[in-house]
Amino acid sequence: MPWIDLTYTDGSSKPYATACIGGKNNDMIFIFGGVPTYPSFVNQFDTSKQQWINITSVGNVPTKRYYISCANFDNGSIAIFSGTPSSGTMTNDLWIFNTLTLTWSLSNATNAPLPMSGYCAVTLPDGNILYIGGASVINSTLAYMPMNNLPLYNTKSDTWTNMSISGPTPAPRLHFSAVLTSDGRIIIFGGYGNLTALGDLWILDTTLFQWQWSSGNISNPIVNLTLHGHTATLADNYMFLSFGQKGSFDNFSFSSRIFMLDVNRKDSYKWVTEFTPNTNNYYSYYKLKQYKFQI
Repeated sequence: MPWIDLTYTDGSSKPYATACIGGKNNDMIFIFGGVPTYPSFVNQFDTSKQQWINITSVGNVPTKRYYISCANFDNGSIAIFSGTPSSGTMTNDLWIFNTLTLTWSLSNATNAPLPMSGYCAVTLPDGNILYIGGASVINSTLAYMPMNNLPLYNTKSDTWTNMSISGPTPAPRLHFSAVLTSDGRIIIFGGYGNLTALGDLWILDTTLFQWQWSSGNISNPIVNLTLHGHTATLADNYMFLSFGQKGSFDNFSFSSRIFMLDVNRKDSYKWVTEFTPNTNNYYSYYKLKQYKFQI
């Protein structure tokens, strides 16, 4: 895949930030949080004009934070929850950012889960947001969030519930990745937990009456592949895992690689080096054409 150098746009480097698309045509990228703490909590990139836009929010706005995961919903809204604050203690506040008016609103829900960071937020087909994994701080001690009892935020009623998940349970983790497939599977990969870098694949099937986890079967596993702090993006039936860190948390190196996993089949997954876009998908076919990746 050819790279396009956008250094000339002079964007700010914001490690440990989170990004979601928004705007009238979903052609804007909004970047929230991160460290170091720049004056603006939100940065906006116009993908059509390939330029950065300064955002100055007025009124009630979130405190600066990082290790968060944003989730977009309802044609232009983006939710962020909790996170690690730049100063002070963690809070379990949920904020909604309107990408059309560039304004914030604070959730009034009274039954929010524990404050947490390093989690993944996934917007489900019904518009609700599922929060997976991460960790909280309880009595000054890091406590991993359970993977079999997941907070669910109802974006319409502004309420929280907990989803009980059956089946074998993934090890608790943070700084992993998650994507939602078109047939309702949430696929998570890697992360970091219990002083261990992880390279396992897990699937949460949200189409079943009783949601359940299952361990993903990769037919051609890559030996010793572990990633944390990476990103995952779904294009057609392929999950792209990009960058991140490899190795243990106290002895890691940065990864410059992109891995591609074929997730088309529910019963078997496969690492691939060639991507053929779906010709029925305009964006995939005309923008991506066919590219080869080195794994």
